[in-house]
Amino acid sequence: MRNKVVLFVVSIISLSIIMAGCGGKSEGGEREKPLVVATTTIIANITEEIAGDRVEVYGIMPVGGDPHIYQPVPGDARMIARSDLVLLNGLELEGWLTELAQHAGGSRPMVTVTDGITPLEDKQRHGEPDPHAWFDVQNMHYYVDNIVRGLITIDPDGAEIYNERAAAYKKKLDELDVWVHEQIESLPGDRRILITSHDAFRYFGEAYGVRVMALQGISTEAQPQTKDVVELVRAVRNYNIPAVFIETSVNPKMLEQIARDAGARIGGELFSDSIGQPGHEGGTYIGMVRYNVRTFVESMMQEPVAGK
Repeated sequence: MRNKVVLFVVSIISLSIIMAGCGGKSEGGEREKPLVVATTTIIANITEEIAGDRVEVYGIMPVGGDPHIYQPVPGDARMIARSDLVLLNGLELEGWLTELAQHAGGSRPMVTVTDGITPLEDKQRHGEPDPHAWFDVQNMHYYVDNIVRGLITIDPDGAEIYNERAAAYKKKLDELDVWVHEQIESLPGDRRILITSHDAFRYFGEAYGVRVMALQGISTEAQPQTKDVVELVRAVRNYNIPAVFIETSVNPKMLEQIARDAGARIGGELFSDSIGQPGHEGGTYIGMVRYNVRTFVESMMQEPVAGK
């Protein structure tokens, strides 16, 4: 896959360099707003919250996109070539997207927004880092600090504004963290079990005392095995779980089959690797977390399906 990406980039590199040369300038030759490229919708949203209208933010991932299997398009390389700053999640989430950014032409700082976080490890894949750090709300302080660091690098005149907006956003994060704890604590202990399509919620489980089980591993590239399906069906039955949850960025068919076989409901769709559409409650990072937690708690409060 990495070789294919390199060939793809080489094939459009000339165009990217041309765009890099003309990007960032208005027709009158004056500098436009700095262009910041964010790899995921979550990073893009937080950057917009902190930067306000001082920068232009371009998100590589579309809403609902899956960063584990995303295929870059020529426009991505052109925007990276024009950019003043690239913000990556890191922890091996983007994979070939990182290589794309490094080979797109031009020069710009690249900031990994998870710097400083001690990642959970994927024991099924030889200790590889779990990239879904955003599901522990306290981890988002690192995201914010690293984004601010990147923004100040390219726009030092905006430092005071960035720091003020970041402080206000961190206050909202702390309030959100308290709210999540309260919501989860309202659930009986035997209902604090979250079953989803892929293993994106381990940070959530560790931070808020929820047992997490998933059909696929931390990457949606991993193919579920028959034993994985059998184990999840058995878990739903043994623990008398009323609901399992599909994800907005993952094909739901296998988990729907598990729900039917185990006699459970589909509790709803959760946002995992992407925020929702603009205007939806889940269309921001904070809204996404609130929507997910509310959906989980309300569904797990219901009685299990009769006759299971």
